[in-house]
Amino acid sequence: MEFSKHNTIHRIQLIFNSDAILTMKNNMSKDYIYLLADIFNISIIVFLIDEELYILGPFTPLLHTREDANQIFRENNIDDLSISDYLRYRNLFPTINEDLAIHIVNSFLKQIEADKATRKVKRPNFSYNNANYDNYESSRDNYVDLLQIRYENENLFMDSIIRGDSASALKYLGKMQKDVSYVKKIGSTLENERIGNAITRTTLRLASQKAGLSAYIIDQISSKNTRRTFSEKNIDKILEYKKEMVIEFCDAIQKLHKNNYSSIINNCLKYLEDHYYEDFYLDLLADEMSISKSYLLKLFKKELGTSPTKYLRKLRIQKACQLLETTTNSIQEISEDIGIVDSNYFVKLFKREKEMTPSQYRKAHNSTTKKLI
Repeated sequence: MEFSKHNTIHRIQLIFNSDAILTMKNNMSKDYIYLLADIFNISIIVFLIDEELYILGPFTPLLHTREDANQIFRENNIDDLSISDYLRYRNLFPTINEDLAIHIVNSFLKQIEADKATRKVKRPNFSYNNANYDNYESSRDNYVDLLQIRYENENLFMDSIIRGDSASALKYLGKMQKDVSYVKKIGSTLENERIGNAITRTTLRLASQKAGLSAYIIDQISSKNTRRTFSEKNIDKILEYKKEMVIEFCDAIQKLHKNNYSSIINNCLKYLEDHYYEDFYLDLLADEMSISKSYLLKLFKKELGTSPTKYLRKLRIQKACQLLETTTNSIQEISEDIGIVDSNYFVKLFKREKEMTPSQYRKAHNSTTKKLI
């Protein structure tokens, strides 16, 4: 059967086996449509018109992360299929909500069987594995215990953020996500993960406010995460962005704890950190902070002992050093990456700051270069 040949990746997908489908055909009623899901939560809908078998699918109601794949492989002792191949295989199929798929089939049948009642749905009892949830339920006294642990982890997560402890925050974020996974199916949807990101953003904003982080910095970090997750189509990436947001909030809070700068200066430093590679205009920075240019210069001089322009110059040289140490990019490319179009001017600034040329600095610090010598 061509359907089975082209749509399976592993022998464990028994419901896609041609013999299984043909056997089911012989026991199907024309009054029902049948929603089937294999061990990988890949679904098909099968139904009869006259004596002909029709199949909608395969489709995936939920998206899977690498962690989801690992869990399925462990529970079913799958050791002859790579997770990367599995995820690529799942991505071949459209992601469609089960209710929508059922609606599509019934709409199609209405065109052919206008005088017949809408068919009911049957879900044969060999879909996805609930073992993980069942085992977990038996290990807990009741659902209230799960909520209490979730609440405690949320509080510990917020305490970690307030301290600026990213390692601890990520640990409790992982625990919260693990608790949630016990009460849902393996897999998720992009919309669910975006909502999860939004909830985490709200928690981070509240904790950061308690830590004393300025509204400007909170908004900058939150907005960055919102932009990244809005159009992202990969769940693993969305989860990665969530972790990066946690780290960025903690880093900002740590910097706040280490210095006694005013909120305006902290906001300026955050702006320069995020926009160092762009053209810089003092008027623009002052407008961004909603203060006059003269007050900005006065405040910078008072708290940092320098001007915004000189501070940015040092920051750009620091960024250039990182690129010289970790990449093989050309001097011209690095110059452009840090916002200096003229590479000759960049070399001049670099030498003034570091008392050596970028090439000399790279030779002394770049591990890749050392291996080549």
